[in-house]
Amino acid sequence: MNTIICPISDEKINEKVARFIALITFLIALVFIYMPNILLVAFLVFDFYSRGFGRSRFSILAISASGLKDYIPFRSKVIDKAPKIFAARIGFILSLLAALLLLSNAVLASQITIVVLAIFAFLEWAAGFCMGCYIYSWIILPYFGKR
Repeated sequence: MNTIICPISDEKINEKVARFIALITFLIALVFIYMPNILLVAFLVFDFYSRGFGRSRFSILAISASGLKDYIPFRSKVIDKAPKIFAARIGFILSLLAALLLLSNAVLASQITIVVLAIFAFLEWAAGFCMGCYIYSWIILPYFGKR
């Protein structure tokens, strides 16, 4: 597949907000990698669920980023919200998997799962690179088609 296709919608989001959320997610993931704690990963599960399933008004990270967007040093650009929703769902799955692994005492597996999440968050924060679009193009479209 030569073309990367992202999910699209009529909803928009400020790119500064998305990248700030990615930065905070990356920092939380780093803390978790060095000090595995169920509260950290539970926070990520809740926050990703909130943003990925239409409950953004409950997301502490989204609320914080929206309030601080004027102080965030990224360029201001309005982007499509659908890829960010899809990415939040991937983050929910990864953080939920990490929580379940941690609860079953598979600490290293939990940390590895969060490393993947941290890499995705770092790419979004540092370069505005959304891995969710690639996952969508490589996994969702071939098996579920365009909807």
